Amino acid sequence: MNFEDIPPSEEEEVVVLPPAVPEESAPAAAVPVVEDEPAVPVVEDEPAAVDDTLAKFNAEWEAKLAEKREAEFEMQKAARANAEEERAAWNTQRDIRLKAKKDSNRSEEQVLQEALESEVENSKTWERVSKLIDAGESADGKGSDTSRMRKLFIQLKSEPLDVTRAAAAAKGE
Repeated sequence: MNFEDIPPSEEEEVVVLPPAVPEESAPAAAVPVVEDEPAVPVVEDEPAAVDDTLAKFNAEWEAKLAEKREAEFEMQKAARANAEEERAAWNTQRDIRLKAKKDSNRSEEQVLQEALESEVENSKTWERVSKLIDAGESADGKGSDTSRMRKLFIQLKSEPLDVTRAAAAAKGE
């Protein structure tokens, strides 16, 4: 890298050194050495300028960070407000669904109670029992297998117990 091509700034003092001569070809006393003047130019205001520039940069950086924090805080605030509104809307919809389900359950229960009360007046016990079970339902694996009990109820409905006992007693006599 050749530093001779770089022009000096206006504030710097330029010190031109003579070209270096190899030690073998020239005696050591031939090169003048000046110890009073430094080889590197000294700028007296440089530390203060660096401090001012650094302080200015730090102040700008802190201002940017404060703006970013404020923007992030506002975004969080907006997101929380939006989430609160959505939660309130969801709770409202949930309450509406629950109320509708409660009303439908009450009406179904009332219909079932009325049907049971009308059947209590009916004296045929097996007809009431057969209405409580679904004869066409098959075992779907959700609970215990009730097909055997269903068959027994259907048999008892078609042939009541007192009829079968009377027939069994007649055979035994």
